[in-house]
Amino acid sequence: MPRVASLSALLLAVSCAPIEDVREQEIVDVVVRADEPLLRARPALVASKYRAMQGSLFSFYRGTFPLYLHDTAAGHVGDASSFDVKVFPFTIGDAHPENFGTLLAADGTLGFEPNDFDGADRYPYLWDVRRLAIGLVVGARDSNPDDPDARKVARASEHDYAQAAALGYAEEIHRLARGGARERFTAPTSAFLIDLFKRANKDLASRDELAGLTVMTNGRRRLLRGVLDEADPENTTESVSDTVATALPGTLGAYRQTLPVALPKAFFELKDAAREYGSGVASRPRVRILLLVEGPTTSLDDDVILELKEIADSGAPPVAEPSVSADDVGGRIRHALESCWTTRSAEPLWGTSTLLGLPVQIRAEREAHKTVRVARMKEELGTPEAITDLATELGQTLARIHAGSEASLPGTISAIDLAIGDDRAAFADEQTAVALEYADVVEGDYARFRDALDTLGPTLGFRNDTTDAPDADLAALYGTPPEVTP
Repeated sequence: MPRVASLSALLLAVSCAPIEDVREQEIVDVVVRADEPLLRARPALVASKYRAMQGSLFSFYRGTFPLYLHDTAAGHVGDASSFDVKVFPFTIGDAHPENFGTLLAADGTLGFEPNDFDGADRYPYLWDVRRLAIGLVVGARDSNPDDPDARKVARASEHDYAQAAALGYAEEIHRLARGGARERFTAPTSAFLIDLFKRANKDLASRDELAGLTVMTNGRRRLLRGVLDEADPENTTESVSDTVATALPGTLGAYRQTLPVALPKAFFELKDAAREYGSGVASRPRVRILLLVEGPTTSLDDDVILELKEIADSGAPPVAEPSVSADDVGGRIRHALESCWTTRSAEPLWGTSTLLGLPVQIRAEREAHKTVRVARMKEELGTPEAITDLATELGQTLARIHAGSEASLPGTISAIDLAIGDDRAAFADEQTAVALEYADVVEGDYARFRDALDTLGPTLGFRNDTTDAPDADLAALYGTPPEVTP
């Protein structure tokens, strides 16, 4: 894992409050190093991220992809594998369960696809498989939050979840290597995804995002200001600065040119914009703006809400050749949309642009875009059978993502299939053992992270210099998150 050139200076900027646990100090070093640019310019937003990570075991796992990369590159996530091969598909990288969900395609149908490309890049295929399997085990440990007995039952079967994900992946790779079609996933069989599609189709018809995120004032539709989620007082919106408002039409114009389906300029006429805080976990410190645009007609009923989100480098270590997978951040995201989805029109409003120099992605904000949520692993959706079936479908989906690299990296799937070989059960056994072992590490790391926050403070002891402060325009773009009581 590459280390920044200023690491020694960085560590001097961290509070010298004593941490005696070696692993705890390692966690702090890796997390702070990954967040250093954000800590320097917008520490309050990073503190919000760390509070979110503190909230649950799975939130911690979501927020520590850099720690997973660090441990994997150092050989601490399983021993040397007999199924390894030097093949590096372009993939989502951070393949935890909550980075998958329903997307509305250009033809008006819903499909199941990856829905987060912040970490998308070229990685060893096993890193993705293990990230997914570990995530399912960690998620099961957070499942059934209101029913301790059901949680114990689900946890007792966590071996099955990792096994199902790895075996589902291996079997799908084998099918694809034998000429099977890379089909768009529209017909789930697991209870969890059947429920996901049912709720998504219901909200597709009702357009609940308009009711939930906008208000009508004097015959005009406007985005809400204030708290969006009563359960999370940090999830709020406020008006953007004049500088940002002036820049947004140009941002939308450039974004429109990156879309797979041509839409008239009038579709993207900007009607309102609001800075959103407290959304996501790992990306919580990033600039996120809701945009209300005209949509297909001048009717108020078909207005469209877009989400603009700042994007950055993936953080992928240079394990593949060439080590740089795109010319710029926007190009990396566009390549991910082409490669990781089964069709580029899986979400036709997903594109890229820049805002005041920041690379951004813009996508549709729809209630029909439902994400897999660990919090919904409860009752009939939190049984061992439901989680096992979900794990199989997630493994199959990951295989289809890797198959998307065939266009730019021919032979990817055949090489992976050859590495796995005919004993796909043995492959699944190995990944299951790794997932169970590292899930225990995650659980221990979560306790250490919370202890470090208590010891070092809300930014893990990082002390930024006054020279780190952004200028007025950047400060207005970053915004100020709502104050919360610790």
